[in-house]
Amino acid sequence: MIYESADLYHWNFLNVLAESRGEWGFMWECPDFYQLGDKYVLTFSPMGSGDHTSVYLTGDFDYKTGKFDWHISGEMDWGFDFYAPQSMVAPDGRRLIVAWANEWEWMPLFKDWGPTYQEGWCGFFNVIREVRMCKDGTLAFVPVEEMEKIRENKFTQREIQITETPQQLKAGDGISFEMKFTLDLEETDADRVELKLRCGKEKESRCIFDLKNGELLVDRSCADGWSVGTSRSVLKVSEKSLDVHIFSDQSSLEIFTDQYRNNHSNNIFAGNDQDAISISAFGGRAVIRDYEAYGLQECFN
Repeated sequence: MIYESADLYHWNFLNVLAESRGEWGFMWECPDFYQLGDKYVLTFSPMGSGDHTSVYLTGDFDYKTGKFDWHISGEMDWGFDFYAPQSMVAPDGRRLIVAWANEWEWMPLFKDWGPTYQEGWCGFFNVIREVRMCKDGTLAFVPVEEMEKIRENKFTQREIQITETPQQLKAGDGISFEMKFTLDLEETDADRVELKLRCGKEKESRCIFDLKNGELLVDRSCADGWSVGTSRSVLKVSEKSLDVHIFSDQSSLEIFTDQYRNNHSNNIFAGNDQDAISISAFGGRAVIRDYEAYGLQECFN
């Protein structure tokens, strides 16, 4: 709901900004409303809406009537651990968001607060992202450029041919790293590509690019002996290429695709001996272009 005031003491009801009729759960937590370019954005975390943890609406807003006419809706992140995002404006005008990387009790796969809670913590924050408006009214959520300042040990490879035989990939120490590459869809005829992260001791997290069915899956059910669940989203494979950008840290994986409009943030609690990375293609071969990887320096001592 929107209220207006001339003195910040006396308030009058103006209008209902937006509401759920059941499609977005029973309560919207941590709403955030702001202008982006010539459009307006409302974000919230809907309670009781299944796997939907952070949703955005974009459209037009009339200050006189308080009416928000939204016509585009989307998911900010399809992972299990991206909740209650809030925004701020950077000195250079960028709209930045930060979200809480944890699940809540009402979510379908919630078990408890996890290993971090047992060590005296309760979640952490995701990588800060810049919100960008796309031409079609959808939003892109791009990791802030400041993340480049903690890069180290750059590794690049112009082309990688992927077959069913697992191929090892190099990225930092295999625990805390950043990885970027482009999947050349014109040269790829595989049905699916599987990227395995934080592997070791018969444990792994799988990022599955199902090219045949147009789906992205992030499976953490074998990640650490505690985490469960596979996050899913529609994968756009009609373009000539698919961009992939990944951040891995001690307890998290954040995966960005489709020009940062299809993202998955999932907590995992892998051990320090889980530092291998491999990639395979099934039902054909796959071609990766412009592979780029970095280790990530510690931010806190």
